[in-house]
Order: sequence, then C-alpha cells, then structure tokens
Amino acid sequence: MPEINWILTPKQLEYIWDKTRKLSIEGSAGSGKTIMAITLLIKYALEHPNARCYVFRQFLPDLKRSVLEDIRDMLFDYDIPYNENKSENHITFPNRSKIFFSGLDEPKKIRSINADFIYVEQAEEISLDSYRELIQRLRGKASVKDYGQLILVVTPETKSHWIYKEFHLNKTDDMKVIHFSYKDNPFLPPEKLSEYEELRDRDYDAYVKYTLGKWNNLTNMIYTNYDNKMRANGYEFYSGGCDFGFNNPSCFLLIGWYDNEPYIIDEVYESGLTNPEFIKKVDEKLAEYGLVPKSLHTLYCDSAEPDRIAEFAQAGYNAVGADKNVKAGIGVVKSVKLHIAEKCVNTNREIGGYRYRKDRNGIILDEPMKTDDHAMDAIRYGVYPQLSSIGFNKKEIAQGIRIY
Repeated sequence: MPEINWILTPKQLEYIWDKTRKLSIEGSAGSGKTIMAITLLIKYALEHPNARCYVFRQFLPDLKRSVLEDIRDMLFDYDIPYNENKSENHITFPNRSKIFFSGLDEPKKIRSINADFIYVEQAEEISLDSYRELIQRLRGKASVKDYGQLILVVTPETKSHWIYKEFHLNKTDDMKVIHFSYKDNPFLPPEKLSEYEELRDRDYDAYVKYTLGKWNNLTNMIYTNYDNKMRANGYEFYSGGCDFGFNNPSCFLLIGWYDNEPYIIDEVYESGLTNPEFIKKVDEKLAEYGLVPKSLHTLYCDSAEPDRIAEFAQAGYNAVGADKNVKAGIGVVKSVKLHIAEKCVNTNREIGGYRYRKDRNGIILDEPMKTDDHAMDAIRYGVYPQLSSIGFNKKEIAQGIRIY
C-alpha cells in the first residue's frame, strides 16, 4: 500500500494504530469521532487484501446520506482509487478488499456474513441483539490472520443505554472506549464552538450530551412511568400514532390497549421515506401481527400534514389529525402506565432521553426539548385522544371493534 499522510487531529493520530477488537468511539457533535472511524476503516481495507469490511447504520437510507458521503469525500481527498457498485452498495479497492454498506433493520442482512472489520455509525440507534449478532460475524480470514475490529461511533445517551452498560460497567479486556470532545477538533469553525458553548445556558443536560458528549443521569425526565412488559394474551383493541418526516424519521407506533393501558407493540421508524413508502411499511408491520388497516380503531397523525393523512385514509386507515396540545398531551400520557416492547429500539432510546428544558439558572421549564422526539410525538398523538375526553371509550370499542 502506498504511504498515506493522514491529515488528522492530534487526538485522532493517537489512535490511528489501535487494534482493539471492540472499540466504542464516543463524543460530542463535531468532535471528529466519525472521521476517526472512517480513517480506521479505509486504512484497514487498504492494508488487508481481500478484506471484507462492513459499514452499518440502523437504516440504509440514513447511512447513504451521512457516512457514505464522508467516505467518498475522504477517498477523493486522498486520491485513493476505488470502484463503487451503487446498486449492490459496496466499494472495491485494487487489492480486492471491499466495503459493504447495509442497514440493521432486518436481522437476515447480517446472519450470513463473515467480516474482518465492522463499523456502526450512530450505534446508539441499534439494539443490543444487533450488536451481539455483529460480534459473532467478526470472523473473516483477514481478522483471523491479523486482527479484526468492530467500531461503534456513539453520541452518548443516558446511562440506562446498553452501550454504557456494556462498555463502561461490564468492560472486558478486548474492549476500549475513546472519548472525543469538540475541543479536540482544531478544524471546527468558531461559530460552531460558540453554539456548543451556548447550549450550557439553554439546557445543561443537552450540553452534557451534545457538547461534552458524555453519558448522563438526567434529572428532568418527562416520562418515568414505563416498562418493557408486554401482554401474552392479546389486547382489547388497537390504535396507532403517526409522526411524519422525511429528513427526520417518519414514525408509526402500533398501540395495543388493555384495561386503559397502552402497550407500544412495534414501530416503524425511518427517514427518507416518501408517504407511499411509509404507508407500505406500516401495512407490512401490521401484517406481521395478522392485522390490516381497518384493524386499527383510529390512526392519530400529525395534523400539520393533512395531505399525508388523506393518503393514509385512501389506503384504508381511519386516519385523523391528532390534537397537538403538547402540555395537555404530556400530562395525560404521564398519568398512565406505558408499556414499550424491547424491540421498539428507537422508542425506548427516545423516551430515555426525553426531558424538559432548563433555563440558564438550572430551573426546569414546562416544555420539552425539541430534539430526537419523533416517537414521543407519536406516543402523544396515539395515547392522548384515547384517555382524554375527546377520545373513545371501552364500551364503544367493545361494541364495534374486533377483539384480538
């Protein structure tokens, strides 16, 4: 391999030769953690002929819009020759090593691979089961002959997250944590530095996460009344909550009801979806449970998108605009016990970090932070009408809706 003069920060150069099998690169926005991971990835591919390297994110469209663009940029900047097969989602180098790109939303996508190097972007989005499956796949020929590596790039959430438990509380000898701060990046523009620092006065918990990039024990959690217990014997009826997005994720939650308690059974959570694509994925999700659009008593949707609601209605859903009274909705949701299936990775992740704003004096304000709240909006849309005076009651359901 020709000598490459890697242009990196001092912190990145410190770890350019790291060979730890399980490496969690954690830190704040703009800290250079993604560039660190991409450099290790490309370096491995160039140094190991015929290597099989994999880059994952929870959903492939998100991966294509983020780290794949960064990888192309780095290959161009360093004038590294490669061929890209966009239909098959992989890059090939002259030494026949390859980098494959895939989502982790379907387990079958990773069960047949033999990998030498694995890089997971936004690893806080994936489940512990996916991580354990990936570790089992780190068994390619190059990894046996030299070394294999699995890298997680993480923006820390709360200390209840599985990554914190695995890499900080239950750390083994083949694991390492590297922490990057925005202060480690001398290439960061001054205006970005100011933005990160100003967050300290607006919301300290957000400052810890996005500026310091550290795991946090939040003190202003909005919802604490939830668990992962699900029913084994079915539900009295079903409804749904739906938050629309495109660059941000679109989110559908399938909600089962029993004794006036909501059970979040499953989720569709993906960005880059047109509305027909979103509807198709919701249809497919319902089909997994033997349900059809009419099985939902009501699908409560973000009322700011009437055209998209109309398309759901045309597809057979009883889709209506939800009441968007945030304070009242949160108050109603807080009054009931929530049950969220463990498979709802994004809903569990969001609810663990969903919190009220704080002012510069640390006073908690009666309004939520508007970051990473797509599933939280969908919960509010789906639960608030059922439990408030504008909703339907159990007698109406029993009279007109099939019991599953």
